Amino acid sequence: MKIVRRLDGNSCLPKWDLDPILTRIFWSRGIRDPRELSYSLSRLQQPLFKDLELATALIAQAIIDNTDILVAGDYDCDGATSTALALRFFKTIEYHHVTYSIPNRNSEGYGLSVPMVEKAHAQGVGLIITVDNGISALEAVAKAQKLGIKVVITDHHLPPQKLPAAEAIVNPQREDCTFKSKNIAGVGVIFYVLTSVCRALEKAGYFAQRDLMVPDMRTFLDLVAVGTVADVVPMDYNNRVMVSYGIDLIRRKNTSQGLKELIRLAKCPLSNFTSSTIGFGLSPRLNAAGRLDDMCHGVDCLLTDEEYDARVKAAFLDGLNGRRRELEKHMLVHAHELITKVRSETLASIVIYSDSFLRGISGVVASRLQEEFLQPVVVFADGSEPGTLIGSARAGGDFHMRESLEFIAESYPNEVLAFGGHKTAAGITIKSEFLGKFRSLLERVALASQPHGQEKVFVTDGELPPGYIIAPFARTLVFDQPWGKDFATPEFDGVFMLLKMRVVGAHLRVLLRLADGREIWGMYFYFDQALWPASGPGMVRLVYGLDINSNRDDASISLIVRGMEPWR
Repeated sequence: MKIVRRLDGNSCLPKWDLDPILTRIFWSRGIRDPRELSYSLSRLQQPLFKDLELATALIAQAIIDNTDILVAGDYDCDGATSTALALRFFKTIEYHHVTYSIPNRNSEGYGLSVPMVEKAHAQGVGLIITVDNGISALEAVAKAQKLGIKVVITDHHLPPQKLPAAEAIVNPQREDCTFKSKNIAGVGVIFYVLTSVCRALEKAGYFAQRDLMVPDMRTFLDLVAVGTVADVVPMDYNNRVMVSYGIDLIRRKNTSQGLKELIRLAKCPLSNFTSSTIGFGLSPRLNAAGRLDDMCHGVDCLLTDEEYDARVKAAFLDGLNGRRRELEKHMLVHAHELITKVRSETLASIVIYSDSFLRGISGVVASRLQEEFLQPVVVFADGSEPGTLIGSARAGGDFHMRESLEFIAESYPNEVLAFGGHKTAAGITIKSEFLGKFRSLLERVALASQPHGQEKVFVTDGELPPGYIIAPFARTLVFDQPWGKDFATPEFDGVFMLLKMRVVGAHLRVLLRLADGREIWGMYFYFDQALWPASGPGMVRLVYGLDINSNRDDASISLIVRGMEPWR
């Protein structure tokens, strides 16, 4: 393994009123003023979205006119929290003329569709609000227009060259949008939109006329925190402000009973809740609903406040997640068999397909393969329509997956039926007979854009003196900041004596001795079975993070091992 330290030992650091190790950590993440570590909501970016006023007026007027509203969501965690936030808002203002719809991943595909619009029309819907989707729904929006349904799109995905003909499109990725925080998740966009709607309704006397309290929009930030972290968007300052407040709400138990129950099943005390809990505990359970069943189960769990109902719904999601893990194992085994077969065709990329692959699991498998091989990966499964394939695409480093898919789509518009996504994660639908050509095209793009046969690189914050491997410092690292993408949880490298190790499923539990003689346990998730435990005890070099097992004064700590190799 290769280790790259964010800062070398000679780096000139500012003299802040902080521990020097913390100063080094924050400086290496682009913090240039300690005030950037204070997350007051008063410092949120102003809502300078294109079309925000239009969207606000349309939604507010629909509420005043008692128009039937449909919230059209997405089947991932961001989509579920976005949908739940909208529904919770409408419930808070006692508006009952609202329903929601999330397409089934396996039978209906992604985003607002023509059948969804037709169904909404049959139900008398006058306004559709999309959350975390819609920016590519040209046909569906055109159908809505023909049927007399107004559409407000709230989304954060990269837009196509031609935008849908919706009445309003709120998306920070629009070229003509001046909102500065381009990294906001879909749930953050709908939070801003409904905050604006709330102000408009208050100004219009809506709450006073109905003897209602004006909603405190801050109470919805628990859902914003969950959706933002789960969607792995860059954790810029604006996102950190919202996530920090939302995490604090959850720690203080100011959240739904359903969310509390999911956290309990993740074996995390509410007081210890962090962004890592979202990434490793909540997100997999919520996403399992969209992958294997129906994301409506996830939304309903997020919304429930009744204790027994919450236990039942959360247990169902937990069961789905267990099933997802088993299916993932089987798919990974088959994926490795297929990779062996196609290696003669591709060296810098991986494109595989099997009729046994499940669409709902293909994204997870693609992520695992990308982490293992350090190459762009596309895992295809059978599409909704005969003769089509749907691919989950993942990339790392400097490779831009969405732009690569766009290049292929523009070159072969008749074979590529749909695509979209982000730099590191995207999706594509192609004709089945195009698979071989697609594989060669992606290989060509990958060869031109990045080297292959890369060594896994770990970026660390350097060595951590043994005196810092204690509960108070670990608590500061784990609890005090909303860590996430581009504001990475601190990880360190160092040499330890490996005393014991034990395989626990796909993981390796290790007992280590520090330089000061103390012993500490660590967990190496998805360890390299080629080296461990065959190499036996001895000196090892680790890449690791700190984990704290309690919030008590005498809390124990452990290491989360990211990489390990013998040290001679």
